[in-house]
Amino acid sequence: MQFGRGKPAAGAFFDSDFQTVDSLLAVALLHGLQGKSECRVAIVTVSRNSLKVAGYVDMVERFYRGPAAVFAQVPPPGMITTGDGGVVSPGLTEPFAKKKADGSPLFVNRVARVLDTGDPSTLIRNYLQAQYEKSSYFVLAGRATNLAAALDFKGVKDLLKERSSHLVIAGVESFSADPAAARKVLAEWPTPVTFVPGEVGKAIPFPASAVEKDFPANTPDHPVAAAYAAWQAMPYAAPTTALAAALYATRQKETYFKAETGTVLVGADGKVSFVASASGKHTQLSVDPAQRDKVLAAYVELATAKVVPPQRFRPAAADAAKPPADPVKFPPKP
Repeated sequence: MQFGRGKPAAGAFFDSDFQTVDSLLAVALLHGLQGKSECRVAIVTVSRNSLKVAGYVDMVERFYRGPAAVFAQVPPPGMITTGDGGVVSPGLTEPFAKKKADGSPLFVNRVARVLDTGDPSTLIRNYLQAQYEKSSYFVLAGRATNLAAALDFKGVKDLLKERSSHLVIAGVESFSADPAAARKVLAEWPTPVTFVPGEVGKAIPFPASAVEKDFPANTPDHPVAAAYAAWQAMPYAAPTTALAAALYATRQKETYFKAETGTVLVGADGKVSFVASASGKHTQLSVDPAQRDKVLAAYVELATAKVVPPQRFRPAAADAAKPPADPVKFPPKP
């Protein structure tokens, strides 16, 4: 295995309830960015109590790690263990029914019980400990339950201040599931927060042709393509709110979107409003018509990119004197 030199790319923390298919595409996009050494996918956490969802997420993460996932210790998928998991889309279960030519499963679900998952707050803390100063960011695509809990977890808020740079939130559709958590995150998150409204995702939908042609051309038997095709009857074009959040979070220097300063408010019913103000503490994105084609091209290129297993990094001499304060620790396996 090759080792990269120097400080690695920023670590991406992705949290979602995976209620919409664009969350899956956003995970694929982040891995596409990782293949270009623009980020490292640190962990993916699930904000609803569903072993089926966690099983799919775990399978996708192992898929992107390639053959090394068989031998290396793979972090468990973070999953909340309280509340009703709700209805799970067939897009997250039907891929496991696919078979290889010899009749063996094409995709394997390794999550059968809660012990096969990890506590989201513990994983967030442990993986933040493994980051350099201001070398990570968060993308939230769904209810804010996990991030709100992490804020109250010992040591996390201080680690966020020290080792994370920003949070980007995709859409409002899931805020009504836990409005108190959304208000807490918007009020207490210690880094800059950017909000991507659903209108951004609706304005630049993901083309079905990319699922039918680009995914198989670059990586045959791709689990995200299989999930997309099973989510609803093909062909359809899915909104891309989560992709916008992931793309902006990673490439903030690009002028993909228009940005406005203000304050995002969440009512008791989960309804979201934005009040524009030069002194506001949040940023809201909107579509720039002149950049629409460029954004869509980036979505397709990155989400459908050929899978590149992640590299291991070795700090350069200048960085070796300042290693992460604490080693990453994983929940014990039975």
